[in-house]
Amino acid sequence: MAYSTMIVEDEQRILTYMRNQLAAYPEFELQGCFDVPEEALAAFPALLPDLAFLDIQMPRMTGLALAEKLLRIKPDLKIVFLTAYEQYALDAFKVEAIDYILKPIGGDDIERVLRRLDKQLRPAAGTAVPAAARAEPMIRCLGTFEVIGRDGSPVRWPTKKTEELFAYFWMNKDRQIDKWALIDLLWPGSPENKGDRNLYTGIYRLKQVLQHLPAAFSIERGNFSYRFLGPDGLSDLEELRELANDREAVERRTERAMELFLGYRQPLFGSRSYSWSAPADAAVDEMTNRLGERLAEWWRRQGDADRERAVLKAIEARLREAE
Repeated sequence: MAYSTMIVEDEQRILTYMRNQLAAYPEFELQGCFDVPEEALAAFPALLPDLAFLDIQMPRMTGLALAEKLLRIKPDLKIVFLTAYEQYALDAFKVEAIDYILKPIGGDDIERVLRRLDKQLRPAAGTAVPAAARAEPMIRCLGTFEVIGRDGSPVRWPTKKTEELFAYFWMNKDRQIDKWALIDLLWPGSPENKGDRNLYTGIYRLKQVLQHLPAAFSIERGNFSYRFLGPDGLSDLEELRELANDREAVERRTERAMELFLGYRQPLFGSRSYSWSAPADAAVDEMTNRLGERLAEWWRRQGDADRERAVLKAIEARLREAE
């Protein structure tokens, strides 16, 4: 597991040293290095890292002040403070930092941070959380693709085509799907007999996987057609749709709305980026921007200028990317 990371340190020499130190560890995925805290704050909504290393003593904005602003945007951000003076350690823990590092920084410090991150962010072996108890939806497809099984761990698909077949069925849930259209979509150019055999094998494998999911899915077979059945409300896409269309839902679940809005990156299904799912990207973008507008309005009414500004900057960044 790699932790997306940013560093904010006003001394260029130490910033370069920290960057080189972290580059030696594959567990850290460095997303940004900043020597000006205001620039880090402006870039943060687009990065949303798991971890931030922050210098405590910086001109114009201290690391403590910056941490408070970042945590308002991403409450689950993990923070490690960098300081030359041990007396600042107590201040560090006022904002629930996971650690502080006294300069000069050594390899032992980095190892200690990694151990604490692993303890907080990685589930212990043999203690998988049941899907029903997880905060995350069972199906995640906004910028990634992950389906959580009954044991609380991600499903391991027998083949890529089985995974794609589930994704297509789920996106077209409760609809009658023509058998030959499905074969042409997933196995284009296959001879009729081979395409038929591929689909039969794919559906058989998928049914085996469905037995290990916490929700009741089924596949109905008709005359040259299939229909995929299952409950609603299991995915982050459905959450996004609900929040984008319901102002009261945003007010009830503001933090989750912020997480979905700031965390979504195109395209649907992430690196899989199936050709048949591309037309849905525009609709999801429109929903995401509408949710952003609702969030900006909410924070404006609450008098929270920092969060309103973060949302508006994220909307602007999305619009620039779409140009």
